[in-house]
Amino acid sequence: MNTLVEFGGQDRHYQLKQAVLIYQETVSSAAAATIHAVELSGQNARPTILPGQPITVRALESLIQSLGRGAKGGFFPPNLISLALDGMVWWCPATRRRIWFKPSNDLDAKRLKALNGKVVHHPPLLFKVEESHLNVFALAKNQRPTPDTRLYCAPYWNLSAGHMCNGNLTLPPVAPENLPAFEAAFFNSAFTHSSDGTLTSFPGGHTALWEHLATRKAAPDARFWTAHLRRTNETISQLLK
Repeated sequence: MNTLVEFGGQDRHYQLKQAVLIYQETVSSAAAATIHAVELSGQNARPTILPGQPITVRALESLIQSLGRGAKGGFFPPNLISLALDGMVWWCPATRRRIWFKPSNDLDAKRLKALNGKVVHHPPLLFKVEESHLNVFALAKNQRPTPDTRLYCAPYWNLSAGHMCNGNLTLPPVAPENLPAFEAAFFNSAFTHSSDGTLTSFPGGHTALWEHLATRKAAPDARFWTAHLRRTNETISQLLK
């Protein structure tokens, strides 16, 4: 059996060294994997898959690096909560910054256009990016959340169950150093339409909330956000799962 393989027409030849076996449950999508050394023996170098062991993170990193994608370490900013190969979760403290609206055919269009570009108080937020999808949730307390922290609906347009409608927005690659770029993409976008029903319990609704946050001097505390943000049924640990 030929164990020398040529990929992509390049002047490189590869010899079989290891095998990864993937096991999947018959009634679900749950999977497990083992990694095995391969022994070549006999005149024809017939490969034999040797006993293996459950694949580890270290083995995965080694495999990823050998396939040409580095799994390098680096500085993790303090607001980063979770990092995977294709996703990140981080939190953004409450802040005052501008908000942008570009409403279309909305009853409050005139009021929202008056708010366009105003500096307002924003609640603490939790961001989750996975591949090219950005999700945004609100937090009540302005402190680094824990796994048991309750998530709230972020009181912004263009969100559906936390998922942001990107429109023509291009998101940066998933990397810790790009957290500011993701936040800029969100905060600098113009909110155009409501897509998630009731966003807040504030008297007068979504528009009245941002009018209040534009004129309020003192930063809202946890009691304000708890009273006026709509709770979800998720905690951060549930979101990470």
